[in-house]
Amino acid sequence: MIGIAIFMLLMGAGIVSIWAMDMAKGKFGSKYRFFSWTNDGGDLMWPHIMAEYITAACLIASGIAIFLNLSWFYPFTLISLGALFYTSLNSLSWVFADQTRLPYGIPMMVALAGSAIAIVVLVI
Repeated sequence: MIGIAIFMLLMGAGIVSIWAMDMAKGKFGSKYRFFSWTNDGGDLMWPHIMAEYITAACLIASGIAIFLNLSWFYPFTLISLGALFYTSLNSLSWVFADQTRLPYGIPMMVALAGSAIAIVVLVI
């Protein structure tokens, strides 16, 4: 269980770090116009970024809850890992569409596989 908690904390911190670096670089437009940021295809980015940050917050909270053995850690951990699985699979579509994004894809594949394994371990 401690291994799953460490995995979740690392994934949560990683999500926050990757998006923070992209935003600091001004990757999606002006740093001060969050709700108008778009990707190269013109899609609004703020809903996706918010979903990623909510997933990261849930992962970090779940990891801490496991360490503290809080009564609610089990269901919240499953929800958090499910969110990580979904967001990793969803974000991989960008990698498949644009091979130059492969460096982003490697952590996504680790998150996808790790979340699937962790869910199986917790359920069995």
